[in-house]
Amino acid sequence: MITRIGAALGRHSNSSKPFRRWTIRIGAAVVAIALLATGYHFAQDSRFYTVTAHFPATNGLYPGDEVRVVGVKVGTVRSIETDGTGLTVRMRVPKSLKLPTGVQAVIMAQSLVAARFVQLTPAWTGGPDAGHAVDIPADRTAVPVEWDQVEQQLNRVTTALAPTSTDPTGPGARLLGSAAAALHGNGDTLRASLQQLSATMNTLSAGSADLFGTIRNLQAFTTALAASDQQIVVFQGRLATVAQVLAGNHDELSTALTSLDAAIGDIQSFVTTHRDGITTQLKQLSDATGVLVSQRDALETVLHRAPTALSNYYNTYNPGQGAITGVPGFPNFGNPINFLCGSIAAVANATSAEGAKLCAQYLGPLLNTLRMNYPQVSINPTIGTGAGPGQLVYSPPSLKHLLLPGQPG
Repeated sequence: MITRIGAALGRHSNSSKPFRRWTIRIGAAVVAIALLATGYHFAQDSRFYTVTAHFPATNGLYPGDEVRVVGVKVGTVRSIETDGTGLTVRMRVPKSLKLPTGVQAVIMAQSLVAARFVQLTPAWTGGPDAGHAVDIPADRTAVPVEWDQVEQQLNRVTTALAPTSTDPTGPGARLLGSAAAALHGNGDTLRASLQQLSATMNTLSAGSADLFGTIRNLQAFTTALAASDQQIVVFQGRLATVAQVLAGNHDELSTALTSLDAAIGDIQSFVTTHRDGITTQLKQLSDATGVLVSQRDALETVLHRAPTALSNYYNTYNPGQGAITGVPGFPNFGNPINFLCGSIAAVANATSAEGAKLCAQYLGPLLNTLRMNYPQVSINPTIGTGAGPGQLVYSPPSLKHLLLPGQPG
């Protein structure tokens, strides 16, 4: 009996060993799977970072919805939490995604029933990025207009236009009636106006280059005005002063204009009466001015040289002597042979050259005796001794009161 019980217990102990081994294996496998899952989770989390955005409302947006950039899915919504004044949405995006500084978040609704997603805009194209700690404030987020809001505004419009007990017609009906009355019988006019408007738009389109050029020139003009602001203010001030002077002298100005009007009438009457004489005088004046024009070179020479000649003539007068003290000069007599014989050669005829030679041969010795720059005259009869009143000495002094009136005796 005891032997049978021991044998039975021995068989049971041997059969439980494989069970324990399987239990250990299964437990080890579960632990390994849990460790792998945990490691994979942390590995995946290390490849992503969180973008936080604050929205006033998140209707139709749920955790797990897509996050897009330029319409391409780049992440998902992780959580939506209330923060007291709005809703905070945390999004999970890969670390390889760069977002620009000042990035914005917009909840997009493709239709009334389609799932919504968050659009991050604009896309990063270069330059500094926002890093991996992105927090988008409410002033850089936007939400779509809800159908309830649209319906509410439509209801307000229809209520405002609908008839009421105090106004059975209603503003909408009156508007349509007024429009119908205004357009009734004016179809041709409206059509012509639309055609002219279309032609005008075509003209503007065809001349768009000139139009833009005009706008650029106008911009340059306004820029010049802005740069000359001080001068414009001064000009306006002076113009205002002139206007004030004219306004203050209104009566005198009116009298002057009346007198001018009368004078113009007299001039017109005079011209009408003496038309023929004025025509003759103007013709003679034209002839005289024509002569002056033809002698323009001579007049220019006179006007150029006359001031110097008059100045030289003035300088020859000696007030102390009361006479002209200049000495006449004859520069051509510095070489009389050249003067006379050269004049013969200047005739330029058949015998002029031979005549010039004979002149120099026979008259040369005589002409050399006449060489001079100034005439050999030692006395000038036009010069007399003179003196000023302060240079005279009277002998005896008693003669002074006899010769000069007003002197004491």
